[in-house]
Amino acid sequence: MTTLANLIDWAFDHRITLALDAGLTLLLLCPLGYFLTLGWARKYDEIDNSLPDHAKYTYLKNYRGYAGAESNAPAEFKSVYKRWYGRSRFFIPVLLVSLVALIENYQLALGLQLWVENQPISAVTAAIAGGYTFVTSDFIARVQRGSLSRADILRGALRLVVAIPVGLAFGQLSASLAVFIAFGVGIFPLEAITTIIRRVLDDKLKLQAVSDSVPDRVAVLSGIDRPIADRLQDADITTVPQLAWCDPIQLTMRTNLNFEFVSDIVGQSLAWVYLRDRLTLLQPFGLRGAYEIRVLMDELGGKTAHEKATATKVLKEAAHAVKMPVDGLRYAFYQIAEDTSTKFIYDSWSE
Repeated sequence: MTTLANLIDWAFDHRITLALDAGLTLLLLCPLGYFLTLGWARKYDEIDNSLPDHAKYTYLKNYRGYAGAESNAPAEFKSVYKRWYGRSRFFIPVLLVSLVALIENYQLALGLQLWVENQPISAVTAAIAGGYTFVTSDFIARVQRGSLSRADILRGALRLVVAIPVGLAFGQLSASLAVFIAFGVGIFPLEAITTIIRRVLDDKLKLQAVSDSVPDRVAVLSGIDRPIADRLQDADITTVPQLAWCDPIQLTMRTNLNFEFVSDIVGQSLAWVYLRDRLTLLQPFGLRGAYEIRVLMDELGGKTAHEKATATKVLKEAAHAVKMPVDGLRYAFYQIAEDTSTKFIYDSWSE
């Protein structure tokens, strides 16, 4: 009872600090709560509504080794989805970032109270404030974009953990600006800080930076800019062949990109593996990726003479544009169209 009484007395004496701590932590956790209550459900509905039942069956068979009946595929798909991508998978990341935030926000609240009492802010308080500002704004922005993942939450926890040592380390560069630098560095993402440190070490130690300019980076595909490429890299997708034969549902959940967009870039990558830069020359013919090529191959064996004639003409003109024999391009198209990944994309876009 004495210990409990002492704890109650301590809490009462520090009620303002604890209230500030709770308020700051609640602000940081609000976007996570919004995502888990509404955003996650919207993402599931997006994927579920985008896939007809036969596409779910194709997905389960191709990517999950499903051997059951096609009529049971919708229920099995829902079960697999919730097992691998359900809200429960966010429990540990949210718990970790909550604990770290509560501890550091208590110190931040103490520092703010001292500042109100006209005492100078320490570099430690400034570093925590910078890290808190970045993580909270990053969570809000990601939820607004619908791009929050478990990895983002874990990175947020890590950013809070390293806020103090990183801020103090950079603060050593200038004693008079230590507080400002500690806060300023805190609002930088870890990737930017890593880049700065590497450049300093490269300059001081005369290290040679390793070039990452390889010919099959995903940025060669239409619609993929630097931020999208970064999100794909977070999902361990850095090359076109990786993207071509990835699990589209898993990639959608790991990146929180729109499912139809993921299907499009997967389809592009499947065609790019076979055609490489020639794929750009085929786009004016409506052959953007694997789905469109599959449609063309179907039309080459179409039911009407007009359909066959039109498809044949497109094939010949496409072969001329990419400077390939017609039979050679037809064979490449056949390989693309019959790929199991193309089959899933085709089924997901066909009613």
